[in-house]
Amino acid sequence: MKRNLDWEDLRLFLAVAEAEGLAGAADKTGVSAATLGRRVSSLERSLNVRLVEREARGYRLTAAGRDLVRHLEGMDQAAKAIADWREGRPVRRRIRISAGEWTTRLLIDNISGFWTPDSDWEPEFLADLRHRDVARRQIDIGVRNSRPKQAWLAGQKVGTVQYAAYQARDVPAGTELGWIGLVEDDAHSLTGLWLKENHGDEAVITLNKTSLSLSLVRQGQVRMLLPLFVGDACQDLVRITAPIDSLQTERWLVMHQDERHEPAVRHAVSALAKMLKQNPLLSSGV
Repeated sequence: MKRNLDWEDLRLFLAVAEAEGLAGAADKTGVSAATLGRRVSSLERSLNVRLVEREARGYRLTAAGRDLVRHLEGMDQAAKAIADWREGRPVRRRIRISAGEWTTRLLIDNISGFWTPDSDWEPEFLADLRHRDVARRQIDIGVRNSRPKQAWLAGQKVGTVQYAAYQARDVPAGTELGWIGLVEDDAHSLTGLWLKENHGDEAVITLNKTSLSLSLVRQGQVRMLLPLFVGDACQDLVRITAPIDSLQTERWLVMHQDERHEPAVRHAVSALAKMLKQNPLLSSGV
């Protein structure tokens, strides 16, 4: 028969995971390293799953451990909100916003257009699409490239994203630069597939993250596809193609049906939508 979960075990496990070991967690929590070790082991027995690999330099989370941490982050946020409420401090909900790396940078560069310190919510930006699930409430708002299909999700279209090829403006006329190639997950994106099909044999530098390409393009080393909100923001870059129709995607804000009317979520969605519908660029300092 499985034991009931001990919430204190969960809290202490989260501290160990964030500190990547017992010593740092002991400093943070005031609980001895020996006791923390016992509590983590107790939690593993309760769940019947290994959460950490014990190594000489600390603890390394297993896949199950990483999954549990993502669930516990919401619990930790709720606990802090309750503590603020108990102490009479203003309670502001943290809104977790997930987007691709380019879009996350766009949001951060334009944060004053949708958020101020006196808003009734606080933003948390997560530039990782693979492990952030709106349906499971791992995030509050997802910036996605299509309308949500699940009945329990709601969506609001806030524009489109176009792509074109760019190179540095000061590249001498007649110079034929090579292209960037993409590997791993980004190779299967629309950008990666277009590059492989159209310029696969011209790739001179390969990357596993599209967002790493900007510096190389600005140095005049290569050509690359960029979203217009990135490339057009860089005065030292020039388009070498028109916007490519096959790469155009929609931009949607996606949230859970049950959460979209909650005041903080509603205010965040409204502010984000207003800003994104203006088709902002990255900041001029890119």
